[in-house]
Amino acid sequence: MAKTKKNWLAKQNWNDLLFIHYPIAIEDLRTHIPEELEIDTFEGQAWIGIVPFLGTENQARKFGRIFSADDFLELNVRTYVTYKGEKAVYFFTMDADSSLVVRTARSVVGLPYYHADMKIEEKDGTIKYESKRTHDGKAKASFSCSYAPVSKPSKSKPDTLTHWLTERYALLKAKNGKVTKGPIHHEPWELREAELTIHKNELLDFINPEISKTEPLVHYSKAKEVLFYPFEKLS
Repeated sequence: MAKTKKNWLAKQNWNDLLFIHYPIAIEDLRTHIPEELEIDTFEGQAWIGIVPFLGTENQARKFGRIFSADDFLELNVRTYVTYKGEKAVYFFTMDADSSLVVRTARSVVGLPYYHADMKIEEKDGTIKYESKRTHDGKAKASFSCSYAPVSKPSKSKPDTLTHWLTERYALLKAKNGKVTKGPIHHEPWELREAELTIHKNELLDFINPEISKTEPLVHYSKAKEVLFYPFEKLS
């Protein structure tokens, strides 16, 4: 859960979030991840995830005041890494439909955010999510899917794959030999099984388009409040 004594920098609610996970070969990941970071595996298997959600109640603390941002859609591609025993998430791409979020995240904290045209709709309990990356200078990538929860929420058990994939409380990034950690805090996930239909998925083409042809693991969360804390230099 990674709560610290420091003041949070920002907070946000993640709504209608979906974890879509595919097994992936370590050698397919290695050239796309900074050499300072080790690829984390579960029982020898590496994983890559696609995570769409709606971000609401966005607040940033600065100079003792609270600044709010409009709701926005976000779509992440991530994997799992370690650095000196620190387990974390590594982001390949973070598409969003908010110019403010993309511009701020790229310039202030150096995260791989990209502009995208995005849409979410809910009808009869099924959510349809669409995204088309439009960022100048970045390869275009489209994604669309429909999903619906099909079970009651429950917490994952320690030492299971679901727990390993989802209970992560930091991101790691590395540049010019310097490693930085971004801690977050939220209560443990209460996840539901979900039915998923993927209509189009170009998000993994930069590694290997064959990955998205395998059957993914799918988990759904209705809502989660998340706190973001100051980045920490690890090296």
